[in-house]
Amino acid sequence: MKKLLSIFLLLLCFGLKAAIAQAQISGKVISADDGQPLPGVTVKIKGNSVGTQTNLLGSYTVKASTGQTLMFSYLGFVTQEIVVGTAPVIDVQLASSAKSLDEVVVTALNQNVKKRSLGTSQQTVKGTDIANTQRENFINALQGRVAGVEVNSSSGVPGASTSITIRGVSSISGSNQPLFVIDGLPVDNKTVNSNVFVSDAPGGVAAFSNRGIDFTNRGSDINPEDIESLVVLKGPEAAALYGIDAANGAIVITTRRGKAGENRIDYSNSFRVEVLRKKPEIQTLYGLGTNGVGNTLSSLSGGYEYFGPEYPAETKFYDNVGNFFQTGFTQKHNLSISGGSEKSTYRISTSYTNQSGVVPNSNYKRLNISSATQSTVNKWLKADLIMSYDYATNNQPLKGSAGPLISLLDWPRTDDAQNYLTPAGTRRKLAYVTNTGSIGDTELDNPFFSVNKNNNSSKTNRFITNIGLLITPFKWLNFKTNAGIDAYVSQNMLLRHPESSIGYSKQGTLDIANDITRNINIQNLLNLTPQKLTKDLTLDATLGNAIQDAKSNVDASYVEGFLDPNFISVNNGVPGSKSSRTTISQRRLVSFFGRATLN
Repeated sequence: MKKLLSIFLLLLCFGLKAAIAQAQISGKVISADDGQPLPGVTVKIKGNSVGTQTNLLGSYTVKASTGQTLMFSYLGFVTQEIVVGTAPVIDVQLASSAKSLDEVVVTALNQNVKKRSLGTSQQTVKGTDIANTQRENFINALQGRVAGVEVNSSSGVPGASTSITIRGVSSISGSNQPLFVIDGLPVDNKTVNSNVFVSDAPGGVAAFSNRGIDFTNRGSDINPEDIESLVVLKGPEAAALYGIDAANGAIVITTRRGKAGENRIDYSNSFRVEVLRKKPEIQTLYGLGTNGVGNTLSSLSGGYEYFGPEYPAETKFYDNVGNFFQTGFTQKHNLSISGGSEKSTYRISTSYTNQSGVVPNSNYKRLNISSATQSTVNKWLKADLIMSYDYATNNQPLKGSAGPLISLLDWPRTDDAQNYLTPAGTRRKLAYVTNTGSIGDTELDNPFFSVNKNNNSSKTNRFITNIGLLITPFKWLNFKTNAGIDAYVSQNMLLRHPESSIGYSKQGTLDIANDITRNINIQNLLNLTPQKLTKDLTLDATLGNAIQDAKSNVDASYVEGFLDPNFISVNNGVPGSKSSRTTISQRRLVSFFGRATLN
């Protein structure tokens, strides 16, 4: 017993010593060049994630122990490390990094150029910074990281589409989205528009017109773990070589490759739990009715007005809001194998994402499989092959007036909304009879019925391949050619159950739109490497052409008047109600371009 007590006291002394040794360190970070304070400098304890950032005055405060090392890092400046001593104040001067002047960046047409030689605005984001945000849609990770870039997600449900604009809106009628380029070739970032559905055809009486629905933008198919770096080309000047397609700027992505002599296997995962931060407050003082006069549920005409008398003291209330929302859970698993030799490198990766939202029946699943190989065939020929397959499924609730949230807040708290079906399996209603004596089918849908019976879903299979050859007959001249195809099939479905308030008038409707998209891109570049014309003057140039062939074929079907209310099929409609529609868009572009730079 005495021995255990001695050990306990010894450990306690060590703990008190560590606690006493840890102190609050403060100071100011300024530039060594001009003495101005540096806001946003990362101050971090080396070896762990504890840290902070300097404020607008360059000041910081952090807790650290004697002997620990503080790291001060800032973009464009040399990282400085200082060992903590007994002084409570540590002021730091950061010197600018000369290396940043010679930094090589990827720009238009996947060309590597020195950053200081560019006369246009661009900004680079590291792929690791994007992956570390653990966003399912990598575009959301750019919010706040790039100046002049605005990112807006349509909602917080899994699979919600994301819009990105660079330097504001330039058109009130056309697209404001930038061009997306992966390893030199443009890729599709389309979001399905409801005008391809039969119900949205001119004269359609059941049109959604992009209200209450949302489909994932195709940029979300890209696996963030496969991104090595991302460059944002701002404005038409920076992306001029891409033509009118890049009038709103361009997002240029370079994917990860294997490294010679580094044979490795990497696995990572992440798990996230989401809960409702705060529930909306719903009053429990006054009951159903108007002008202080109460109504019974069976006498309502479909609307819920809470201007009746006060609830009796013994009234039982149900927490419908709390019972509706669930705990959201997201898991990601990433596995990659990479390596190679000086002659050939490879990288094979796979990623699985499974996200469930706080709204029931809202989920997003994605599987990514990709491979990248580079080979030096001989001293004048190099080959590059990139292939990826993406499979994604998404289920979302309807939004707006047809969604579950409005009816959730309006649903009587004296009724348990979880009980949304009758013993016969049909929709349970509260307002059975209206003032005219007819069935009260204008009643708001029970929120549980809405998310289980009215469906908005999509399924996408996508395949991207890119093959490149680099021919270098002379040291001062090389020829680069790339050919790629971006093809996918996206199956989209909109279901309005015949017993729901939005589907009752048509006795149920089913909208299906299958988008078959195929984009072919070919680029040929003749590059003159930097050549000295005089002692202080160099010249480099590029001459090339590109061929693009983009085609989208959307086959849509529509049916109404379900024969079986719970059978989802375009063949489950009354005779004569089935209709179809095909939307074809095709564009071919042949371009020639060139550039020359004198330094």
